Amino acid sequence: MSEAIIAILRTFPLFTEASEATLGTLVPHCVFQSYSAGIEINRHGEPPRFVHCLRTSSVEAWSRINVSETILLAVEAPVVFEVATAVRGSPSPVSLITRDASESLAIETGAFLRALRDDAGLCYAALEHSSRSNLLLIDRLLDQKLRSAEQRLGQWILLQLSRSQDKSVVRLTYSKRALALELGMTPANLSRLFNVLRDHGVDVDGRTMTITDIDRLRTLAEG
Repeated sequence: MSEAIIAILRTFPLFTEASEATLGTLVPHCVFQSYSAGIEINRHGEPPRFVHCLRTSSVEAWSRINVSETILLAVEAPVVFEVATAVRGSPSPVSLITRDASESLAIETGAFLRALRDDAGLCYAALEHSSRSNLLLIDRLLDQKLRSAEQRLGQWILLQLSRSQDKSVVRLTYSKRALALELGMTPANLSRLFNVLRDHGVDVDGRTMTITDIDRLRTLAEG
């Protein structure tokens, strides 16, 4: 079991430079976790009990202020969460919600912090991890500030096409409401934009988007 857990940890860039001894000290503090879709992995506003290494599927990072809510971003496995909050001892600013059935390896926060202090390779990897996360959030902020809602939706469709073997169809695998919150708009505004897309090379039928003119879509997305 120890070797299996260390092998899993090595699949995450955060742990590739950690010593074998360091990973060995983490093994007794690791917990395998399985979730169905729509499960809250952590709790917004509470200090993290675990650093979560998501092995499969994807999660949404939700946050709320009073009655307003948003999805800060959605990310796919493999990815590690709660590194910065664990280091700072801060409450989690977001709740992590699974989009599909997911598996993770959770590391007790205290054990992770001890390993971080004792292993220079792991410490540097954590710095790189936090830097990448920071740059990603800056990119998201600039996207919200500098692009119109139409451009953000167009960019999202192009991104899905780049990840798919089918370069003419995009299928939304989660709710339109979740997509609206992820793109920083209301569900009503997203529905309006789906109608606008028909004039820009995209036919929308339910959760299926068929690309009829990729050049017109790129023109919309790039402004």
